[in-house]
Amino acid sequence: MDNRNYKAFIVEGEAREPLIIDNISKVFFQHGNFKIITLPAGENIYMLWKKLKEDDFDTDIIEVLRENNEEIKEQLMGLSRDDFSEVYLFFDYDAHQTNLGKTDEEDIVAKMLESFDNETENGKLYISYPMVEALRDFEPGVCGNEEECFVGIKDLNHYKNLSAIRSFNPHFKEYDIDIWKNIIDVFAMRVACLFGMSDIFEYEQYSNMVNPYTIQVLEENEAKKERVFILSAFPEFLVDYFGIKLWKTCVKHRRNQLETHLCFKTNLTLLVPPSIHHFSPDSLRRTV
Repeated sequence: MDNRNYKAFIVEGEAREPLIIDNISKVFFQHGNFKIITLPAGENIYMLWKKLKEDDFDTDIIEVLRENNEEIKEQLMGLSRDDFSEVYLFFDYDAHQTNLGKTDEEDIVAKMLESFDNETENGKLYISYPMVEALRDFEPGVCGNEEECFVGIKDLNHYKNLSAIRSFNPHFKEYDIDIWKNIIDVFAMRVACLFGMSDIFEYEQYSNMVNPYTIQVLEENEAKKERVFILSAFPEFLVDYFGIKLWKTCVKHRRNQLETHLCFKTNLTLLVPPSIHHFSPDSLRRTV
């Protein structure tokens, strides 16, 4: 093995997620002095979390994957946890709606986010709402109306087809930097909308208020209405990783269409406990 450090991207799917990670590697990390390894968990990340929790998180996540997946065991041949400087996990929210079951603890996704909150320790978890296909469900420069920004929980089984029909760029492997700039611009509009704001966040405000945990709190409020606000995990990860420079490069709009379409009847920031507004993960801020 070479002397480069490694970054692990743990995903649930074996098709689309590895394509996306491969594309991100080529567009954003081609000059990095590290290697990205994508590890398809072969089961949803909730089950992985349960195994770690049963051992009080004394077992390392890389070792759990190695022990429970033969293909990953081959991928990790000759590597230990010490070879990985960072671990990221990507989870589909629809798994929460279909796989967790009624007997599990309440707020299980919040507990997972608390456990996976640092990429240099147990790992940093990002959630796609409702699933990975949210990445392609956007129109450049448009926040969307209520019909385009939500999907009913009862309709989750149809969302893959719906996102393909609506997508301007359905093929993940063809995404270039210009498409990613559009994705991040629309993400900035949508996340402001989720937080009940018509004005797009300044980066400092975004950094202080928006993270996987606060997004999940607001998504749970929407779930009570039997719907999911469509939001991809991948632009969120990129903004966290590269910080203000990427934000200023990509975010071109100053307002979204919240007031025009009246997607939310209330200002959702009022539904977020004040303490959560100041919650900020310990992830490192970097520059491009």
